[in-house]
Amino acid sequence: MGLHVVAGGLLLVAAYAISRRLELAVHWLQVRHILVALGLILPLLAAFHGRPVVARVSAGICLSVSSLVLAVASAELMFRWLDFDFRRQEEAYRRIPPFFRRPMVPTGTVFFRRDGPEEWTGPVIRTLLRQSGFPTAAYAGEPVITVRYDRYGFRNEPRPAGWEIAVAGDSFTELGHLAYEDLFTTVLGRRVGQQVVNLGVSHTGPLTQLSYLQDYGLSPQTRQTVIVFFEGNDLDDVAGEHGALVRYQSKQVRTYPRFRKQTSLLRALGELRRRSGVAAEQLAPPVDAYFDSAAGRVPLTLANAPPEPGELSAMMQSALEIFFDAYAAFGEEHRLRVWLAYMPCKLRVVYGRVEYAEAAPPAVKAWRSTDLPDFIGAECVRRGIGFVDLTPALVEATERTRQLMFNALYDTHLSARGSAVVGEELARHLGEWRLEP
Repeated sequence: MGLHVVAGGLLLVAAYAISRRLELAVHWLQVRHILVALGLILPLLAAFHGRPVVARVSAGICLSVSSLVLAVASAELMFRWLDFDFRRQEEAYRRIPPFFRRPMVPTGTVFFRRDGPEEWTGPVIRTLLRQSGFPTAAYAGEPVITVRYDRYGFRNEPRPAGWEIAVAGDSFTELGHLAYEDLFTTVLGRRVGQQVVNLGVSHTGPLTQLSYLQDYGLSPQTRQTVIVFFEGNDLDDVAGEHGALVRYQSKQVRTYPRFRKQTSLLRALGELRRRSGVAAEQLAPPVDAYFDSAAGRVPLTLANAPPEPGELSAMMQSALEIFFDAYAAFGEEHRLRVWLAYMPCKLRVVYGRVEYAEAAPPAVKAWRSTDLPDFIGAECVRRGIGFVDLTPALVEATERTRQLMFNALYDTHLSARGSAVVGEELARHLGEWRLEP
């Protein structure tokens, strides 16, 4: 009777532990119900102690169950005590291409940049897909490139001693999957015959980018600055950055990103089980639409669906106003011509020129071209910030060439072709201003 009660009790304790720890419940919730059922049944088997065969079998089961539960619990506690990191997050962080790493070096008040200098060689998108367990056929022809980052973690080869133009932005400015000569900042510099410094970093928003300009974008020769506003996620980013600033101003405390170790054996086993059970169709490229290009029908991943101005939350609107005011004040303080370049998402550029896939998200199918660019442009003009909407140039190039200006599947960033279009459009605006008296 004692053996059966101990085994049942251990199973019930295991079920309780799983239900109390969210990190375990996510992976083992269904197993918890089985453990509860077995934990209640095992003590009942003790009632058959008068039947030798049943007693021997049930005793063996109880011994096995008790040993297994105690062994797993001991291993779980041991790995937690050893602080063993099953994910090896810092190693994994260093293995992925720099383009996809989150900035973790503190800068400004509450912002972060990448570390540097660094040099990385390989096919950027194909490497990430392979490391993430996704098929790589869509990028089988992706070239091997070498990307170099200066001592502050920005893509400059090399960082010039002085520059006339500084361009800040997120991943659409960094474009860490393209060769340096294909960056629109490089194209811009060639076209206007000036030095351009690239301050683009993935996973950043407008307030971080303004901080970059203040700390890393000024030289004695600087006359113009550009912040590239990506409509796909910069609205969320600027709201989050503003929230971090408010918390800092009220408590004088800033948060720091750090690698959080995953020390649970059970969680590691659950994650392994989940990865091995992913269906093949879940790993297939997410096809949202088809584009009839000059070379044939091309499947597309679209992802972002920009909102209407009226759909912006009060926090977003407040954060945008603070950013625009601060950017205009920055230009006045340093006697600079400041610009905001509006970067459209892929969906806006191909809108009306694609056939949606049946499996496309409802938000993508229902999306209609919004006047968000006009809203952002009006806010800029009201404050004396130069505004460049890149949408018309990208749409015109798409229609004229019948070629995509963005990567087709998985990734939604500019292709080398689209980057060249952006560089030419920026050169047209910034070059004309340079010629003004």
